[in-house]
Amino acid sequence: MDKKEKKVEKSKGKARTVQERAKAWDDLNKKMLAKKAREEALALEKLEKENWVDKDGAEGETMEDVELEYTPTVGNTISGTVPASIPLPDPTEDEEEIL
Repeated sequence: MDKKEKKVEKSKGKARTVQERAKAWDDLNKKMLAKKAREEALALEKLEKENWVDKDGAEGETMEDVELEYTPTVGNTISGTVPASIPLPDPTEDEEEIL
């Protein structure tokens, strides 16, 4: 029976080695597939950004800078009403920095 026990022990040891190697390869394959999927997703995202089309149909049109004139209003504002007796500051004046 001694020979048979030795054979069983060797067989179990070999099986453990085979399972460990297979697990290592499976882990490596999963990592490579995840990396490949991530790279494909980034490439697809980059391609979508390059081929982006304006849904409003404004192809070839450029936006121009427009200067709006600031006119302070008296009356209803977001914070409430501003009485006409309070002068509003002129936004075009450069105010000194308060330290």
